[in-house]
Amino acid sequence: MISHKYKCIFIHIPKCAGTSIESALGHLENYNGRGGQDHRTIRMIEQPYLIPKTFSSKENIMELLRRNKQHHFDKTYNFRNKYKVTKQQYKSYYKFTIVRNPWARAFSWYNNVMRDEMHMKIHGIDKDISFKGFLLKFAGKGMISPQLYWLKNFNGNIPLDFIGHFENLDEDVHKVFKALNMEDTTLPHKVKSEQKDFRDYYDKETNNIILNTYKEEIDLFGYTFER
Repeated sequence: MISHKYKCIFIHIPKCAGTSIESALGHLENYNGRGGQDHRTIRMIEQPYLIPKTFSSKENIMELLRRNKQHHFDKTYNFRNKYKVTKQQYKSYYKFTIVRNPWARAFSWYNNVMRDEMHMKIHGIDKDISFKGFLLKFAGKGMISPQLYWLKNFNGNIPLDFIGHFENLDEDVHKVFKALNMEDTTLPHKVKSEQKDFRDYYDKETNNIILNTYKEEIDLFGYTFER
């Protein structure tokens, strides 16, 4: 999401407390209902975006197509989801994100989907699917695509000023809000889920699915399965 008021770009990775952060930044002001969050990748916002490496991979090209489709054709319920930045704004705006342990993130998304009939309908998910069946079908796709999918620019770099961790959320968000000169540096908790230890729901096979699917971010951010 883009905030011109606070001169920042927040890359909202699903299931990483992004709704609370967007709310604090005013992105959801006077908005109710679905579709308000801005889940654009950095490549959907990046300026300039037409560079030689834009066409260097299939994923880059798909992001370019998504970017053009979103701008010209997609309807959005929250007009702020189509905010853009100039080259100078993109260069100067404070860019940040929050990442999360991929084992916890996948389990959180499964729980989120399975308690919401609309989510199940939109994503074509059977109401009786087990967590293992869910991972076998959806790991690395859609809303639980690897987190680096949201964070890498067309050059394959991560051009962010700050990467916070869900596991250290309040402290890291306080640092962000302070950097943005916000008066209130506390985080409103907008979406609360039942507290469960994700480790209790994994076996050897599902553990390996996460290890293999999200290896790059596990190595980069130092996440482990162990307590």
